[in-house]
Amino acid sequence: MLNFSYCNPTRLVFGRDAELKVGETALGILGRPAKVLVLFGGGSARRTGILDAVEKSLEESGFCVIEMGGVQPNPRMGFVRETIDWVRDQGVKAVVAVGGGSVIDTAKAVAAGLEYEGDCWDFFEGRATVEKALPVFAVLTIPAAGSEQSIRAVITHHGTKAGIGSEAIRPKAAFINPARFSTLPAMQIGAGVTDMLSHILERYFTNTTATDYTDHQAEAAMRTIIAFGPKVLSDPSDYDAWCQIGLAGTFAHSGCFGLGREEDWACHAIEHEISGWNEHIVHGCGLAVVIPSWMRYVSHFAPKRFVDFAVRVMEVEPQVEDAATIALGIAKFTGWLQTLGMPTTMAALGAVDCPIEALARHCCRKGPVGHLKPLAADDVEAILTGAQ
Repeated sequence: MLNFSYCNPTRLVFGRDAELKVGETALGILGRPAKVLVLFGGGSARRTGILDAVEKSLEESGFCVIEMGGVQPNPRMGFVRETIDWVRDQGVKAVVAVGGGSVIDTAKAVAAGLEYEGDCWDFFEGRATVEKALPVFAVLTIPAAGSEQSIRAVITHHGTKAGIGSEAIRPKAAFINPARFSTLPAMQIGAGVTDMLSHILERYFTNTTATDYTDHQAEAAMRTIIAFGPKVLSDPSDYDAWCQIGLAGTFAHSGCFGLGREEDWACHAIEHEISGWNEHIVHGCGLAVVIPSWMRYVSHFAPKRFVDFAVRVMEVEPQVEDAATIALGIAKFTGWLQTLGMPTTMAALGAVDCPIEALARHCCRKGPVGHLKPLAADDVEAILTGAQ
């Protein structure tokens, strides 16, 4: 196990009517009322009533609210810049995100950009480091990205998806009311469940040894997601099932499953190329295509880890040959993705015209991606080709 230092100061407010506690929680953390920016996506936040509930809660605690909607999936740097320009001189003291990962990531970028004199894209290009940001509060409307407790944000700019990581942008508080998830469309449910599982997989598949504690914690969380993902899809009104998914999803990306280990993140790097190329592709759907192909390509480099995944997570019977056990585990995992309605090939994703060679080169423009098996451009090209 590797040395580590871990601190997660995000206050998690979880359960029915959690969104009604935004005002009092923010007041307790900030110490006094102030002007806050509320960010959201499309009309669903207002139609479902959660936006009004959050703003009422803030106003009842003395906050002055200004709002800006229009955050898109695969959030854009252009919107981040417009928002920063609009609010920079308005005295905003915090940013409240009402939405899923795209809205929360946008809020983080805005919060960092408002405390920086240069262009916010500098952070994503590596030209600057996020050292401070306005406080961020996250009111979750879809369990998926786990951004509500994470130090990371991903933004798209001119076809490039890039991420940042900084403790300065970890939300001060996250509010999760699982009852709010019952109206989600089936595709968003499936993609969200896939995304949250991937956040654990990207940490679980490691070359670091002596990580038994976090291994078993990760395996338990993945089994929970695998069991309850299809349940919330078949019955979106099942509050108790959503509690399991909501809790698993928020801790999946909090950093706790990566303690003391080298993380991989190759699948995310590859998928970001796909949804960066076509911004209409949903991140979770792209991951459902990439992950099984990545598994088939790299599994022989770490057979024990893939046997553990097959037996302990996918619960397949061990075979005489490890390769057979691994193949059964990958097949069962792929079948599970399909039960969620996820595409598992580039054709099913609607990406048959994807410029594979160019995306592979762009993916590795700064060097190999991933750590379990570092992948050069030809490896990435093979994985994308294997997903066709």
